[in-house]
Amino acid sequence: MLKLSIDREPFWLDLVPGVRVRFRPITVAAILVARAAAAEVLRAGGEDAEIQAGLAFTSALARSGIAAWEGIGDADGNPVGPNPDHIDDALDLWPLFDAIDRLYVAPAILQVAEKNA
Repeated sequence: MLKLSIDREPFWLDLVPGVRVRFRPITVAAILVARAAAAEVLRAGGEDAEIQAGLAFTSALARSGIAAWEGIGDADGNPVGPNPDHIDDALDLWPLFDAIDRLYVAPAILQVAEKNA
């Protein structure tokens, strides 16, 4: 059965010890933008194009979905906000990328696959 009750409120996820992020729910528009980013990488080709496409997909969803965060700072330890550059820097850290991919992106993709979105 297709469920039409969609939670549209932002929510917090604890990603790694000391870091939590407030995410907007993933929308159809965000998925389409992420697919386009991945497709662009695949069109460019290259030896690791599939890996880079996956990175582009998750990164695009993170950039559109992150509304706020706590526990992330610059090199001097000063808190920074989640602007596109800071989000990209955070995604370069494996523990954060992995947590965002597992806890934010994957459940949305599974929900779409189950036809519950």
